[in-house]
Amino acid sequence: MNTTPLDERGTALTAWINQTQEVLAHRSLNQQPFHRVFNLMRTRRLATVALNRVLSNTGARTAGIDGMTKKHIATDTEQQALVQEIWHDLTTHQYRPAPVRRVYIPKANGQQRPLGIPTIKDRVVQEMVRLILDPIYESTFYRHSYGFRPYRATHHAVVRLRDLIGRRGYQMALEGDIRACFDRIHHTTLIRILRRTIKDERLITVIHQMLKAGVMDDGQWRVTEDGTPQGGIVSPLLANIYLNELDQWVANRWDTYTPLERYYHRKAGTGYPCQITRYADDFVVLLHGTHAEATTLKTALATFLADHLHLELSAEKTLITPVEQGFDFLGFHIRKYQDSTRITPSRKAIATFKREAADRIGKGFRDSDEAGIVMLNHYLTGWGHYYRRVSSSTTFRSLDHYIWWRVMRTTFRLRRGRGVRHFGTHCRSHRKRYRDGLNRKHAHRRGGHYGVWANTAQTRAYIVTSLAFLPIEYVALHPQLHPYRKADRAKLDQRKRLALLLARNSHPERPANPAYGKAWEQIRQEVLQMSNYTCQHCGTRVHRSTAEIDHRIPLKRFTRRQTAHKLENLQCLCRACHLRKHGKEPR
Repeated sequence: MNTTPLDERGTALTAWINQTQEVLAHRSLNQQPFHRVFNLMRTRRLATVALNRVLSNTGARTAGIDGMTKKHIATDTEQQALVQEIWHDLTTHQYRPAPVRRVYIPKANGQQRPLGIPTIKDRVVQEMVRLILDPIYESTFYRHSYGFRPYRATHHAVVRLRDLIGRRGYQMALEGDIRACFDRIHHTTLIRILRRTIKDERLITVIHQMLKAGVMDDGQWRVTEDGTPQGGIVSPLLANIYLNELDQWVANRWDTYTPLERYYHRKAGTGYPCQITRYADDFVVLLHGTHAEATTLKTALATFLADHLHLELSAEKTLITPVEQGFDFLGFHIRKYQDSTRITPSRKAIATFKREAADRIGKGFRDSDEAGIVMLNHYLTGWGHYYRRVSSSTTFRSLDHYIWWRVMRTTFRLRRGRGVRHFGTHCRSHRKRYRDGLNRKHAHRRGGHYGVWANTAQTRAYIVTSLAFLPIEYVALHPQLHPYRKADRAKLDQRKRLALLLARNSHPERPANPAYGKAWEQIRQEVLQMSNYTCQHCGTRVHRSTAEIDHRIPLKRFTRRQTAHKLENLQCLCRACHLRKHGKEPR
């Protein structure tokens, strides 16, 4: 039986979707209407591409109300059947989206954020809609909107604000806060906005059905009168289409003026420089004016949101701040000093970091030394890579000091009286041996970094990493190239390395295996890297998600899991070799 997922049939299908999106983008740039765009929804090729992208996402392991996940459509036959079912329902206009499953995740402020989990089938249809709408509306979006758009990141948004403050002299910051934005998007207004560009009512009907599908919360079905469900594939794009009206409203007050129009408006006192930078529902409007002018703009902004978009601007959270005092945006603090404008991690982000790091240290080191170190390093690396794109050197040194003392106090409290020696590289007797450890590239650095040996020979070790070791590399302004134009996409692909580095965490944590401990996933990654992703029996290349990590001496023979997880006792095997070792014949 073939258990491989449907592929995109090589470069032909990839070239087809790229060319199709280029055509859609070209028509949108030339302001041409879209009367028969639903015909794309009735192609099996689009459904195949959408299914592949849905199954490649980690969210495919989460079920909707039907309980189906990617493991239920693992074979080629099952996937082809789903594509055929979607094609039939769309062609015969029988498609009806199922209600989304409501789940709640905790927020930083102690509240809970509701998420809507669609079924696999509905996710595929949503991805089909997104593949069509994205190139169309990417051509119409305001150039300084950065959320949920290809080749854009939060860093581009804050660098844009730094440029406006430092080089163009903007003086006041209006920090916008829309109350429950995604839950209050007005369906009728959103459909009216879509109809300006999409003239095919068949596609409009599908989108309207998605919005009105309802929510299944604790076994009870509830109708959705407003809002787009957070968790849906197409929801971020629809929210961007909706909030683009806000971007254009602010831009039409200054950014779209010609130089001559700006001169006369300034002279007559009817206009003043204002620029909006938005990431999803978070936005900042910078003004080159007085506090009174900023207050007037805030009132006009609240009126526009209420009258045209049916949204409410939070009066108490929408602040007007001089840039010399600084303001927070997307986890960063932006402030103008006498000789420069600096971007640093915000106090709230630092407090969250300390709370999360302390929690991981307490839970991880209670399980084992390896668990504590790898769990902590996983978080430190992700957080550090996100903030090393701004002025974070001082913050990194301060947090390294906090981590050192937190680890020292926690391990001293946990290990006291047990006879377990926990050491650090500040000990002169151990510093030389760490030069051949897992973090040997940092061995020449001075300072106390706690670690534990990874093998019996004490030649490799797990060491608590240091944020100060991460080099600071600043981000340039976004080049404002179009991702669906072939020439522009080639240039953006050259910059793709930066986009990958901006990712907060390239390998999100999977749930811990209770039998192997909390550190197993990170130890597994270390064994894969040591083996160069190659089976150590047959030499076959293995993939990170499908490779098997085997204990040479079985885990059950050890009294301590920590000893069983020594690197010399672990090996990378392919699925077939692993089955043969345990006396089973692979299929």
